[in-house]
Amino acid sequence: MSVYDLKSGERAQITAVNVSGGALTRLNSLGICTGKQVTALCFSLFKSSILISCGGVRLGLRKAIAKNIEVALCA
Repeated sequence: MSVYDLKSGERAQITAVNVSGGALTRLNSLGICTGKQVTALCFSLFKSSILISCGGVRLGLRKAIAKNIEVALCA
């Protein structure tokens, strides 16, 4: 399951970040890494991007990047 598959308001734990290069560096600098919990806040019109919250950071992700961040739902 990826971040993009979450519904608005759902919380999950990141299990893998399958991106590389500058995108990986940027995500790591913002605290988006394995083991952290993320919450899906809302989707854009036509679901082309998603707004997530991780710790104290709110971040908008494009669909292509969000599909490469694997998560497991929190109980």
